[in-house]
Amino acid sequence: MKKPRRYFVIDFDSTFTKVEAFDVLAEISLAGNPNQKEIVGQIKDITHQGMDGSISFRESLERRLELLNAKKEHLSILVDRLREKISSSFVRNKNFFTEYSDSIYIISNGFREFIEPIVSEFGIKPSNILANEFSFDDDGNVIGFDEENPLSLNNGKVEQLKKLKLDGDIYVIGDGYTDYEIKHAGLANKFYAFTENVERNNILDKADHIAPSLDEFLYHNNLNTVISYPKNRINILLLEGIHPMAVKHLKDEGLTVESYPAGLSEDELCQKIKNVSILGIRSKTQVTQRVLENANRLMAIGAFCIGTNQLI
Repeated sequence: MKKPRRYFVIDFDSTFTKVEAFDVLAEISLAGNPNQKEIVGQIKDITHQGMDGSISFRESLERRLELLNAKKEHLSILVDRLREKISSSFVRNKNFFTEYSDSIYIISNGFREFIEPIVSEFGIKPSNILANEFSFDDDGNVIGFDEENPLSLNNGKVEQLKKLKLDGDIYVIGDGYTDYEIKHAGLANKFYAFTENVERNNILDKADHIAPSLDEFLYHNNLNTVISYPKNRINILLLEGIHPMAVKHLKDEGLTVESYPAGLSEDELCQKIKNVSILGIRSKTQVTQRVLENANRLMAIGAFCIGTNQLI
């Protein structure tokens, strides 16, 4: 029996990119405004309220546009900045977008003017990019948006996806409530809460699966990937105040890192090490035979000190 075709619906803000584009646009358009910091903060708060479902999307959109002083010329600057903020796991798996270009849809409550230049570089077709569009006056000022576009309305992603009439299995990848609504409406097989850039607790509770990276999504669905195993499944435990830059670099690579400023007792380490793949210690932590007997997944131990006497 022929398997149904698979479709992938992907959000843009905080999923395809590490940031919310509106927040970055506010920083650009309000440059030089003495109240910039306060207004940007308000816009970010409204963005989060719209994403976690505490206010309607239409209200979130209208309130943010009222606070912006955006012009058409600001959008090219925004696109340049967003190119530097593409999610790391998306960059790693660029071949996925090329291979499945016919089946990938970007459905976003953001705006085509800045989304299309970014995602088209990954081979995504213009016809598969569904987003809002700005309205401009004769001087190039942003004065509003197309209010007839379903994506400017509450439950807009659901209505837009209904119009596509996709015949097959649908998988949604996103970080916000509007992405979950697609699954809740019965239009998607699974909703993957994407947490590489931001975690929203009320969204995690609603997800079929949590995807700390695109690697995890591809691995979970047996899709071609550039790595054999998702890095987020490799758990690293670092003890005794390992330098924070080391923690940052490891997390930037997609690894799951837990760090403590001090060492752990034998009992504590026996509990913590059960699902640890890599352990990093200094001179005060004793890795005993009992600790090793509790290490179900341990592959390596790094001793960031002089000598290895603490490895028994």
